[in-house]
Amino acid sequence: MARTADKALSDADAENLIRIAGSVRGTFQSVEDMTQAFIREAIVQGIFLPGQRLNLDTIAESLGVSRMPVRASLRQLENEGLVQINHHRGASVSVLRPDEINEIYELRILLESYLLKLAIAAVDDEQIDHLESIAHELESTPELGKRLELRFQLYETLYRTAARPRALAQVNMLRGSVGRYLLLQRVDEQHSHEELITQLRARDTESAVAWLVIHLRKVSQRLQDIVATEEKAPV
Repeated sequence: MARTADKALSDADAENLIRIAGSVRGTFQSVEDMTQAFIREAIVQGIFLPGQRLNLDTIAESLGVSRMPVRASLRQLENEGLVQINHHRGASVSVLRPDEINEIYELRILLESYLLKLAIAAVDDEQIDHLESIAHELESTPELGKRLELRFQLYETLYRTAARPRALAQVNMLRGSVGRYLLLQRVDEQHSHEELITQLRARDTESAVAWLVIHLRKVSQRLQDIVATEEKAPV
C-alpha cells in the first residue's frame, strides 16, 4: 500500500479521473457537492492512494472548476477522515492506523446491527428476492472492484428498509473511509452473503446479527493486519 507523498498519474488513472468526472457532472446541486463526490470516489477507488499529496490543479482541471470549491471540498473530506490537511504541505489522503480501523469497525457493528434489526422487521419477500439476486451475483463475481460495488448495493438496499437515513449516512461514511484499503488489498471474503439471505427469509434476527458481527470483525482484523504489516515495511 503506497505511502508516497507524490505520485504521478498513470494513463489509466487519468482515464479513470475523466470517467469519474463524467459520472458526477450534472448530478449535484452545487459545485462543492460535485467536487466532494469526485475526490471521494477517486480516493475510494484507489486512484488517489493513502498518503498521496492531492494536487488541487489536477482536481480542478479534471472537473473544469476553480480551486475554490476544491479547497472547500477538501475541508469537508477532512471532517470525514478521508483527507489530512497540513497548512505547510497541503492536503493528502489520510492513512489509517490499525487502532483507527478497529474503531471504525466497532462503530459499524453498532450501527449496522441496529439497522439490520429494523430492516428484518420491515423487509418483505419481494425485497428479499431482490437481495438474493444481488448476493448471488456477488458470490459469483471474481473481480474485487465489482464485488465491493455489489456488496455496497446489497447493504444499501437492505438498510434502506430500516427507514433510518441518518444512521445509514453514518454507516456509508464509515464504509467509505476504509473502501480504498479494501480495493488496494484483497480481503478474505469467504463468509457467504447467501447465508445472510437465508436468515432474512427466516426472519431470524439473532442469527443474522451474529453473522454480521462475525463478518465485520473478520474484515476488520484482516485490514488491521495488512496496515500493521505496511507500517513495519521499510520505505
